[in-house]
Amino acid sequence: MQTSRVLARIIGPLLIISAVGAFLNLRIYQQLIEEFSKSAALCYLGGFVAILLGLLILQFHNEWEAHWSVIITILGWICVVKGAVLIVFPGLIPNLWYPYAASAALLVVSLAISFIIGGFLTIKGYWQ
Repeated sequence: MQTSRVLARIIGPLLIISAVGAFLNLRIYQQLIEEFSKSAALCYLGGFVAILLGLLILQFHNEWEAHWSVIITILGWICVVKGAVLIVFPGLIPNLWYPYAASAALLVVSLAISFIIGGFLTIKGYWQ
């Protein structure tokens, strides 16, 4: 349980801060998504970092119990899969991310989900 709280204390604020930053600068973040998806080097680097972070999370927290902490395990697996897709299929990325760059509404919904998950993890990590 202690590992869950430590990871929640790291992942939660990270999700909140990145969501708030994107909310406050929506157009800039849409442009970042578009530029990122066009760069093979950034896709590779992003994929490498995502796999690394995902594997680190899973190394210390691969728990599949019906408990709030399973969210951390799921996020770890999402990072690994996302990283693998970024590296193995870099040409697929512009097609997957185009809707986020083109539609502010879809990006806002994604950011709201990220903010909620981040808030939940932050509360669990620091106050429960």
